[in-house]
Amino acid sequence: MQESDAARIANGNDDIVRYFANQLEMFSYYGPKTTAGTFGIALLSRYPIREPETFYLYSEGEQVAVISAVVDMDGKPLQVFVTHLGNGGPMIQQQQFLQLMAGSSRIVALGDFNFRPDSPQYALTTQFLRDAWTKRWPNWEDDLGHHPDAKIDHIFVSEDLTVLDARYYPSGPSDHPALTAVIKP
Repeated sequence: MQESDAARIANGNDDIVRYFANQLEMFSYYGPKTTAGTFGIALLSRYPIREPETFYLYSEGEQVAVISAVVDMDGKPLQVFVTHLGNGGPMIQQQQFLQLMAGSSRIVALGDFNFRPDSPQYALTTQFLRDAWTKRWPNWEDDLGHHPDAKIDHIFVSEDLTVLDARYYPSGPSDHPALTAVIKP
């Protein structure tokens, strides 16, 4: 979840992470702790979340961060990273994001990266991780004709994971199109 901090007037100062976690009976982790000038990010999971941590990235303006956690999928741990980078997805933030993953395997990295697939940040990221969309749809177009070449939200996975499906929803209640992936550990 992005921009989910409880101190955000646009969210009505509501704890939407707790609301969705309770309503969907999911595990959750929220970070960074609510302070002025931060983007709240959260991880919701139907599987237990272990070893959650929040790391701050270099920022100008609003402070951005990364959540790192292990999600235990029936005894098969995944290292999950969630972020919301600053406007334009600054290269320094993406470099720091990728450095946090060093030495990890079975990676799922997702969030609002604020960079497009034709950017240098995307090219750098796909040197280490695969875009779940293109892993499922190598020609960039799914069976419904969606071709999300302007997306700024991404789901990246390590090579050792299988993407069973990936979906792009061009419109909805958010200010961004939605992106989902079904990943087999």
